[in-house]
Amino acid sequence: MTAPTATRMAQLHELLQRQETTPAASSVPVHPELAPLFPRGLRAGAVYALHGSMSAALALLAGPSMAGSWCGVVGVPDLGVEAAADWGVWLDRLALIPRVAAEDWTSVVAALVEVSALVVATPPKHISPGEVSRLLARLRTSGSTLVVLGDWPRAAATLTGRIVRWDGLYDGHGHLSGGALRFEVTERHQNRHVELEMPVRP
Repeated sequence: MTAPTATRMAQLHELLQRQETTPAASSVPVHPELAPLFPRGLRAGAVYALHGSMSAALALLAGPSMAGSWCGVVGVPDLGVEAAADWGVWLDRLALIPRVAAEDWTSVVAALVEVSALVVATPPKHISPGEVSRLLARLRTSGSTLVVLGDWPRAAATLTGRIVRWDGLYDGHGHLSGGALRFEVTERHQNRHVELEMPVRP
């Protein structure tokens, strides 16, 4: 395990020791504008596969963060923390691990789900069926939810985020004043979607 990863693992272990033991939740809260897609919240103990705009991941993080829970992001070195804050993510309860070696990925994510309601992670190119099973077992025990940026075996649903509109920019002039994100869920061969107004810093 690399030195930076080991340091972050030690910090996560310390955080876990400080947290009170609470029963695992059955669902994870979502952003109010995503409620039509997830009326009962995200399924606790599940993995969702997300494709497309990173804004969709920030919208997902905002739900549990606004409810006061810790969240985590693994393997996204270019995460826009200001954009995350604009969506409503509390940065003082956001654990960031920008880079992690492929061989450490499962153990890092498994540790993070112990202290986080929602973890967003970029997966390694290859992950064994045994690692998938062990991670699912850890998710069920902790009541956390994992959102993987890309494909994932046995995903509860496939999520897609696509920016469909930018406001305020015309022929290369003006200032960005807003936009819209189309958020789509594919589950059991059925599709549903909503469009969210994107928060834009003035």
